[in-house]
Amino acid sequence: MNKIVTICLIGIATLLIQILLSDFLLIKGVRPDFMLILIIYISFQFGSLHGVIIGFSLGFVEDLISAGSLLGLSPLTKSISGFLIGKLQGKYHIMSPITFHCSWLIILLLHFFIYIFFNYQHLLESNSLAFWLTYLYTTIYTLVFFLIIQSIKPITSLSSN
Repeated sequence: MNKIVTICLIGIATLLIQILLSDFLLIKGVRPDFMLILIIYISFQFGSLHGVIIGFSLGFVEDLISAGSLLGLSPLTKSISGFLIGKLQGKYHIMSPITFHCSWLIILLLHFFIYIFFNYQHLLESNSLAFWLTYLYTTIYTLVFFLIIQSIKPITSLSSN
């Protein structure tokens, strides 16, 4: 029970950070996705089930708060990411480090591709270069914040509970 309360409080804090800092950190219409970073950490720590639940929950709240027209896209992409990253739980010592890190990076790239593809489909049809640049900038911007947090609390140090 204590674990659930802790995860909920961290989720609410991350949501507040996402809301309060999103306009401040906006660069050319691109914001970092702090919710995804939290989902990555929870999935590595607690596994796929927790990753899917927190991914869906935070994604749903994010869709309700944002003015996006595609209700359900965030819960879908964040649930998929939480599930796939949760499958990597405890695999760092089994897999080679390069394979392990490439795996979560590919999952991150997949998350942003699905999200950007459906959210900016009009941009892909009218200006494919702008679409791919939006995809690249969004991914890199979130990855920079993830790597900053990674330097404080590496995902390889997370143990399954």
